[in-house]
Amino acid sequence: MSDSKALTYPIVVSLYLLLIGVLTTPAMTHEIRPAVADLIIIPETSIDPPSSQLQITIDFNAEMFLAGLDASLVSDTDDAPQGKDYDLLRSLPAVDLVKQFSQQWPRFQKALTGISGTYGLEFKFKSLQVEENFVLSLPRSSKLSIYAALPADNSAIKFGWDSKLGPLVLRQQSKTENLDDLYTAYLSPGSLSAPISRHGQTAQATLMVMADYIKAGFVHIVPKGLDHILFVLGLFFYAARWQPLLVQVTIFTAAHSMTLILASTGYIILPPSLIEPLIAISIIYVAFENVRRKHLNAVRLFVIFGFGLLHGIGFASVLNSIGLSKAQYILSLVSFNIGVELGQLAVLAPTFLLFGVMAGNALWYQKKIAIPASYLIGAAGLWMLITRVIAS
Repeated sequence: MSDSKALTYPIVVSLYLLLIGVLTTPAMTHEIRPAVADLIIIPETSIDPPSSQLQITIDFNAEMFLAGLDASLVSDTDDAPQGKDYDLLRSLPAVDLVKQFSQQWPRFQKALTGISGTYGLEFKFKSLQVEENFVLSLPRSSKLSIYAALPADNSAIKFGWDSKLGPLVLRQQSKTENLDDLYTAYLSPGSLSAPISRHGQTAQATLMVMADYIKAGFVHIVPKGLDHILFVLGLFFYAARWQPLLVQVTIFTAAHSMTLILASTGYIILPPSLIEPLIAISIIYVAFENVRRKHLNAVRLFVIFGFGLLHGIGFASVLNSIGLSKAQYILSLVSFNIGVELGQLAVLAPTFLLFGVMAGNALWYQKKIAIPASYLIGAAGLWMLITRVIAS
């Protein structure tokens, strides 16, 4: 192979990893999540004057809306034209942010879509609670309460918002103890929910539940899971041949599936401030091992299993923020995990096609491809570790 070609491949690797970084920057850590809306229907007997009412509480990033940022596209607020406005809003006391949002409520109101049968709902502002004490490097939580009168025909409800407000997790709540048949969905930017029964979803379609949770799991990896992407790429660049790659990925998948289930069901509870730095350390470790070790051994497999457990807890924290379908709990949990695996496959498949063929010449591949890529992955993991420790 000529020297020019030998020099070209490390550049290709660098550009490939840079592309992944660019495509996944909007959610470099697990803290960046979609807005969550809790919907509750108040029957007419509970309100004076008698009228059914839809009440919604939305936990979202108010500063992004006020600054005019497109939450479905923005990758770095510093690079956005409204970046300075966003930073200024972030530094405001909670009371001042509430005042600014109240003034901008008519603009937010126009971004909401509510339908009951053929009747368009008119939402009214009730209150906004803004997080007082927060870490400046992380998004601040703002909880908006809105409501709308419902027609008396008991027609089903659809809800959504403008794509610029980003993805939305919609969860139906109830004041009664029977929560087994309520609606839960992950809505992509600009999407409208399926019809939501006022009396609960007697049989929310199985395929609909599967599609919603598979999509949520996939999106958490591509494009939102840069840390997970870097980890599986670290496994790949250790040995691009399919046999050792399959062993590593299988062990990792088994581990994170295990803790995803345990943490989602409440058997494991660990704070994100501990899990997130450890996940960054896992990226650094696999990159270091790629440079240091030449043969797959039991120690590496054991460590991969351990780090897989950590990644599963990270996935569970996201799934818990979305909520599981009460009527089809196991189905939604399994579907989310399937989405995660499909996202993982979406990362590994093109990488294998791009670099796997070169692994036939193990010595050349290790020197020109795997080691440079591992250094880049390790550097990204180190940067994540520093930022996450500072943020916590």
